[in-house]
Amino acid sequence: MSDSVTLTLKETIDGRVVADAIVPDRLATLSATEIAHLPVWLARHTSPPALADATGCDADRAARAQDQHSVELGDLFSVRGERSAVVRVQGNLANVDAIGAAMTAGTLSIDGNAGRELGRGMTGGTIAVHGNVGDDAGLAMAGGAVLVWGSAANRVGGALPGASRGMTGGEIFVRRNVGRDAGASVRRGLIVVGGDAGDGTARSMIAGTVLVMGKVTGTVGLWNKRGTVVALGGATVPATYRYACTYRPPHLRVIFAYLRHAHGVPVDDRYISGRYARYCGDLSEVGKGELLLWTDA
Repeated sequence: MSDSVTLTLKETIDGRVVADAIVPDRLATLSATEIAHLPVWLARHTSPPALADATGCDADRAARAQDQHSVELGDLFSVRGERSAVVRVQGNLANVDAIGAAMTAGTLSIDGNAGRELGRGMTGGTIAVHGNVGDDAGLAMAGGAVLVWGSAANRVGGALPGASRGMTGGEIFVRRNVGRDAGASVRRGLIVVGGDAGDGTARSMIAGTVLVMGKVTGTVGLWNKRGTVVALGGATVPATYRYACTYRPPHLRVIFAYLRHAHGVPVDDRYISGRYARYCGDLSEVGKGELLLWTDA
């Protein structure tokens, strides 16, 4: 048994790889040789199998099937260490998808960028990415933590194709910016964005909290049922929200204190002690959600 397992990308990969075998709680029971023999999917097509099969026609699926083939993890990565739930992955993995999928425990650290569907369906453990991530980070996750020290693309904490619920638990922290539809259909959990967020933030949110420390561009909180959306840098209030009051939300102080102590996130004191304009909505739904906008008044 080793203190950790280190996977190092041997060379730049041509195409996309679906590497849902890279999961700490799975590697914790395997020898280095067994880890190297784990199967991963290498595809020349740009869409990962899980999403492509859910949206493509039969002819497209057949074409994609010809483009995909299984290789061993050891063909792409060198393996050092064995039987440990502490896993470190080194290299630029921007086109390596589904790392940490269905993860239940352990620690996964990625020294570089990561691809799509990072932590898909995870229920426990911690994933830390010291770079950027692609679309669908934290897709349908139910627990654990995803920490991204760069930016994330679209649909952070989103739902599987055809599902009515996205993230149902856990926390996602993105240090910089996120793309479209962050927190869409979230049922429970915490999403924190250190920078700006794109159009469709918290769309169809059911419950939970989405905190954006920068500005939200485009629409925000449309069809929100009971969720809380916080925009420190401002957002356009939807017409289906109504102003309620301006106050100091006590629960935000708890969240800010947690971010400071747990993740070392710099939070300006003015946000902790400041006042927030509260808007209730979406009134086209049950109307029990809220949008909180920081004000220095």
